[in-house]
Amino acid sequence: MISLAKFSLILLFIIIPVAGFATQHMPSEVFPVQSMELMDKMYQLEIADSVKRKKQGLMFRKNLSQNAGMLFIYSGPGNYRIWMKNTLIPLTVIWLDEQATIIDKKILQPCRSVNCPDYGVSTPSMFILELHPSEYSRFNIGDSLAVILFR
Repeated sequence: MISLAKFSLILLFIIIPVAGFATQHMPSEVFPVQSMELMDKMYQLEIADSVKRKKQGLMFRKNLSQNAGMLFIYSGPGNYRIWMKNTLIPLTVIWLDEQATIIDKKILQPCRSVNCPDYGVSTPSMFILELHPSEYSRFNIGDSLAVILFR
């Protein structure tokens, strides 16, 4: 027969790792939200402007409305890449140069494996926009979003 003390200790070894796993996999960063009109449609964009916010991105989100998304802002042009690890939903991903002109776009699928690929473009980017996959056709390579982003 197991004592109450031993039972409590066993329970702790089960509960603490599970609780740690749950909190480790829950979004914790709060993002500022900016309303932006892009291609004649209003979007509520969460702004990823810090290292911590960029690392978290849209991980663990179970859904994303068609008028919502995330805008990653970098301090200068570079080879910025993203991955879909722990991202539960497909996304339209749009890379913009320093003038906020679209240089590439892709629909990316969630990655459920241990080794997820990362995605980037061959031209330096300064912004990455993530939207609902249904928004892919609203945007074209060469479109300028500069008037909107630099108000």
